[in-house]
Amino acid sequence: MYQFSKKLKKIIFFLMTLGCFLIFFDKIPFLNRINFNQKKYFFLKNVSYKKDDKKENQPWLGLYIAIFYFTTISLGSLLFLGIQYVSKSGWSIIIHPIIEELASFIPYGCFFILIFFLLNFMGIIHIFHWMDINQFYSTSLLKYDKVISSKKAFLNIPFFLIRSLIYIIGWNFFYFKLKRTSHILNLTSSWKDYKKLKFFSIMFIIFFSITSIFMGWDWIMSLNPHWFSTLFSWYILSSYMVTGIGSITILSIYLKKIGCLPLFNENHLHDLSKYLFSSSLLWTYFWFSQFLLYWYGNIPEEVIHFLKREELYGNIHFWMIIINFLVPFFGLMSSKNKINTKIVLIVSSLLLVGHYIDIYNLIAPEIILNKHLYPKFGLHEIGSLLLIGNIFIYILFFNINRKNLNFIGNPFFQESKKYKYPYM
Repeated sequence: MYQFSKKLKKIIFFLMTLGCFLIFFDKIPFLNRINFNQKKYFFLKNVSYKKDDKKENQPWLGLYIAIFYFTTISLGSLLFLGIQYVSKSGWSIIIHPIIEELASFIPYGCFFILIFFLLNFMGIIHIFHWMDINQFYSTSLLKYDKVISSKKAFLNIPFFLIRSLIYIIGWNFFYFKLKRTSHILNLTSSWKDYKKLKFFSIMFIIFFSITSIFMGWDWIMSLNPHWFSTLFSWYILSSYMVTGIGSITILSIYLKKIGCLPLFNENHLHDLSKYLFSSSLLWTYFWFSQFLLYWYGNIPEEVIHFLKREELYGNIHFWMIIINFLVPFFGLMSSKNKINTKIVLIVSSLLLVGHYIDIYNLIAPEIILNKHLYPKFGLHEIGSLLLIGNIFIYILFFNINRKNLNFIGNPFFQESKKYKYPYM
């Protein structure tokens, strides 16, 4: 049984405070006089923006990226859990309690994202620039955008908020339903309750397979209504499958090391590594498919997606492929490496970093800080990661604290306990 120590709580709160300081450092009276932009911070260099620009998107951009990133980790974890229930996988029962708690950030992350949408609607922040009503109407207005106007049946604020509420309410409903049903099953050991769990998992996967497509269009692609991709939603789905499985792997290894998950062994680790390996290949497949279609078609409104990012961030696509494909491909190809705790831990950690870069690369270039400047990774983004990441960690360990990490009521618990990978 895990105990959330006071020392760890203090560290988490310290990092949250540090994150808040970095996010709002330029709002502090005696610090906002310092010209940070003249200093060379390499990739940490901040882009300057005009103080009198009312459409200032810092530090909200970094916060939105961090919230979206950690929310999708939880969504990826819940999707992985649902797949395990639907497929009646016996090997993974040992780690089901961990997966459930990794999904516990979903209500909080969705709430934060909804707040962002409302702030954008009220004009306090301007991440979704299509929400400016002037872009829809009179052609005599300087802000009028013909492309955005042609999409107003889909990109309009009421319909956008309704869709987002449907996603959020649905995901939270299935999260709490699956968690509640598994708790009842752990007490009753009833096949009837297990069938209910499987039924709700099937419904969740169907619902999620539809809503995740629209979520990708709404929450990321609509940042640039001039660009579109038919593969985009599947592409980001594969991304948070990787981060979800990577987070499950890291947490399982950590709890095993401190003695709170004694039944977790190299056989379970081997299967987790296989999922991590295969989901990384799936991400690479979607990434290359999208790139290949754009390169072959060479349509200006499509290839601008890659050209803009190359201009802003140099060889970012090259580094993403190294971290998100080559590292797991060569690192986890061998069965021996799949059960090597250090190698799996390093690969999982690098994948979390690599897919944050991917999410940042999808969102940040579409946001203009002012009329002339685009954002670069800097102190606002580091602060956002520290703040939201430690809120995520606190919620996770708060829920795990003193919880029974053995679902002994599950009909397949003994199978998972005695599980042995046949080819090891």
